[in-house]
Amino acid sequence: MDCFIVIEGITEVGIIQDLADIIATFGSGNLFLLYTIIVWGSVIISAFVDNIPYVATMLPVVKGITATLGIEPYVLYFGLLTGATLGGNLTPIGASANITAVGILRKNGEPVTFADFMKIGVPFTLTAVLVGYLFTWFVWRP
Repeated sequence: MDCFIVIEGITEVGIIQDLADIIATFGSGNLFLLYTIIVWGSVIISAFVDNIPYVATMLPVVKGITATLGIEPYVLYFGLLTGATLGGNLTPIGASANITAVGILRKNGEPVTFADFMKIGVPFTLTAVLVGYLFTWFVWRP
């Protein structure tokens, strides 16, 4: 509940729209570039931040971007979900399941370092995100 109060607060003071304007500026009105920024930016952020509050924060940002540019939001919403959901697999702290798995392994005498996890997490995540990124673009784009 507190997450939604914070999001509403930063929306009211204009931070959400400012962030939407910055991303829209970087995207230069190019839908594919915006989509790319949102997907791969979400991967990087979700590798270190829990995806639920991140997505909850970014939904109004994407809405602001699409309102500013006068475009439909759907492909950007799917891009956000693809990047945020799969990006958590990149690091051992990116998803609750990863933290749990590393803890269970450690408890059973199999310590997993950050680098050990990334040896598996990076190729898996990049492959999964690339497939989702391309699939979403070619199936859902306007």
